[in-house]
Amino acid sequence: MKKTVKKIVLLGESAVGKTSLIRRFVHDEFSDSYISTIGTKVSKKVLNINFEGQETEVNLMIWDMLGREGYMSTQARQIVGAQGIIIVADITRPETLTNLEKYWIPMILRTIGTVKLPFVFLGNKVDLADEDALASALEVMGDLEQRYNHGMKQYIPEHLNTWFMTSAMTGEKVEDAFMSMAHLLFYFDRAEDPFYTRIQDVIIKGLSDIGPRKTTIEVLDQIIFEFSEAYGNMQTAGRIIREEVARAGIDHNNPRKGGVRALVDYLADALLEEQMDETVLRELKDKWIKAVDAIQE
Repeated sequence: MKKTVKKIVLLGESAVGKTSLIRRFVHDEFSDSYISTIGTKVSKKVLNINFEGQETEVNLMIWDMLGREGYMSTQARQIVGAQGIIIVADITRPETLTNLEKYWIPMILRTIGTVKLPFVFLGNKVDLADEDALASALEVMGDLEQRYNHGMKQYIPEHLNTWFMTSAMTGEKVEDAFMSMAHLLFYFDRAEDPFYTRIQDVIIKGLSDIGPRKTTIEVLDQIIFEFSEAYGNMQTAGRIIREEVARAGIDHNNPRKGGVRALVDYLADALLEEQMDETVLRELKDKWIKAVDAIQE
């Protein structure tokens, strides 16, 4: 039997239940006493996976990460080398869902520079949630899957998924969540970064002077190029664009006007953080807004 070692990390706010989920999966135990994880705790679970007809013993190394904002350097350092990431929110606390895209996913993208890594999203504490909280979490999870798990769902068994409503207390969907990640780990190099090629084409080919921009894609290409030129560091600019494109919910095959308009705000904020001259920035942003407003969808 083939043997392999895979590293995954669990991310999310403090008290969303990361440690309890790991304890449930690894030891089939649950405790409702909360202990804040200081630094990183690593647990091990051995699984047997049939990978393309070959039985494989997977030593799953599960990193339980510090769940507080402000420790980005420490968290980023420990993400390096991960082959999969499980991101956890507490669906009884809506702010932990919001912070998935406000803090955790941007931190991941800043660290690895791409979305070519499998994610599994967990809405935990389903046993404590009311109907409204559950409905809201289901909508968020479905949206996150579409934005970040490009091309990955096809690689896992049909009864599994890339997002789950879980309960560490009852064990609901906990096993399925980790098993989904175990399957995805064999295909992490096949994940798609749908905007990488577009960004590179725009930057390398210099698509800055092709005449009037009429379609959403043409305007989006203009914004990508001009942001990269204004930012200066092409590698960092590309990473920021991918991060903000995902946050704006833009489908690279069919970008919509509203998403591009949101992207304008996000990229302008990024330039402001780099202390770009405010007059120059205002003129550039106004130019982008005018181009977006002129799109005929």
